[in-house]
Amino acid sequence: MKCPNCRGEMTSKKGNYLYEESGLRYVTLQNVVVSNCGQCGEQTVAIPKIEELHRVIAQAIIKKKERLSAEEARFLRKCLGWSGKDFAEHMGVTQETVSRWENGKEPMGPVADRLLRLILAQQQPVDSYSVDLLREVGQANKKQSRMEIIADTAGWRVKAA
Repeated sequence: MKCPNCRGEMTSKKGNYLYEESGLRYVTLQNVVVSNCGQCGEQTVAIPKIEELHRVIAQAIIKKKERLSAEEARFLRKCLGWSGKDFAEHMGVTQETVSRWENGKEPMGPVADRLLRLILAQQQPVDSYSVDLLREVGQANKKQSRMEIIADTAGWRVKAA
């Protein structure tokens, strides 16, 4: 495989990749093909079934107990295929409010946080999402934990913490 940057030869192997392109700085993809250029240092990754990957990430996000971060709110909005205007209309807020949520200038309130999770749970199948879990959402203000996503022959899955 040739480097898209310098046309040098790239070496490929399975490994881990910090998936910052998702907009989330804590998602690590495991067991994916990562290619590196020995000449210029360019790195590329092959991400199979990207729509499934995004569904898995979204499901993991809506199941967490901590409030949604600005990056997570933006990721979930994009997973739904909504513009900022669409998101504002669905949430019953102004576009400016959505902008403040997604830029981290104002935290999403607990009611809006729960509503977004429920919308995603309804739009995409979730293994189990009880009302008890909803009651716990936003109660804890813990430090953000790492998320590791593994690619295997069955597709994408979240690595158990």
